[in-house]
Amino acid sequence: MKPDPDKQPNAAVKREATDWWVRLDSGELDPQQYQAFQRWLNADPSHTLAFNEITQLWGELDAIKPLIAPATSRQPAAKNRRVNRVALPRFAAWPVAVAVCCLMLWLSPFGLLLRADLHTGVGEIRRVQLSDGSTVTLNSDSALSVSMQADARHLTLLKGEALFQVSPDKNRPFRVYAGAGSVTALGTAFNIRLWDKRTEVTVTEHSVAINLDRGAQTTRLEEGQSLTFDARDGMGAAQIADTRALTAWQRGTLVFQDKPLGEVVAELNRYRHGYLLIGDDTIAQRRVNGVFHINDPLAALDALQTSLQIKTTRIGDYLILLHR
Repeated sequence: MKPDPDKQPNAAVKREATDWWVRLDSGELDPQQYQAFQRWLNADPSHTLAFNEITQLWGELDAIKPLIAPATSRQPAAKNRRVNRVALPRFAAWPVAVAVCCLMLWLSPFGLLLRADLHTGVGEIRRVQLSDGSTVTLNSDSALSVSMQADARHLTLLKGEALFQVSPDKNRPFRVYAGAGSVTALGTAFNIRLWDKRTEVTVTEHSVAINLDRGAQTTRLEEGQSLTFDARDGMGAAQIADTRALTAWQRGTLVFQDKPLGEVVAELNRYRHGYLLIGDDTIAQRRVNGVFHINDPLAALDALQTSLQIKTTRIGDYLILLHR
């Protein structure tokens, strides 16, 4: 049945089409579910129109087409197949299975939360006073482990971003492990952010010592400076930092000064459930200047849309594509 271009799908049909697209893209449908999809697709021309709109929108039509071939051609000949398996002694596979499960759990977001003593959800900012009198402010979607000992204070930033305001104690160094290195407080306050396999350190008061690769590379960073390091490229050069702009998130705002749109969108994504995507590389480098409220990323998106003269295509508020 050919779709009638004059018969546009309604909102309910579009939601059903999106649901089928997600399920097909996962590659986890069994033959019976493929048959159900075929029945849904053929039941009404508007279903085909809605599904084509979704696949064309995300540029996935060529990848999805093999999945929507007639379901009967995909049914496995279960009765005629012979599967060769290696016979294992009873319970022999259990240690391997347990080890794999433990590793998956440890590397998963749930495993990260198990290791964390402090964490925040998406869009949440949390300020906590530690037992030594120091305070930590965690940005959105961040996690931190804390170990207070008699002769040392060791913390590990597992994810996200945090501002540390350190209570002085000469007998117990305050050290934060993050990414490929560690940061030791030589004064009062500093900010650490993990992003894209890199670690960014900004000093807001006094100074810190940064140690990379177990002492192979060290440097001292002073107030008003920032630098970035990672395991591959080592430690970058210290730069003059706008500390108020870099730590504006603590006050509920994001400040962008001549930043590319791609970077701004990545930052907004940190504060909302769902995804903002740039569908056109030509607009990713457009420059942005502005101050936006963390608690309303969609209002920031509306402002960007107006100021940069760009368009958006939305599948609800969860998935939004920016384009010309």
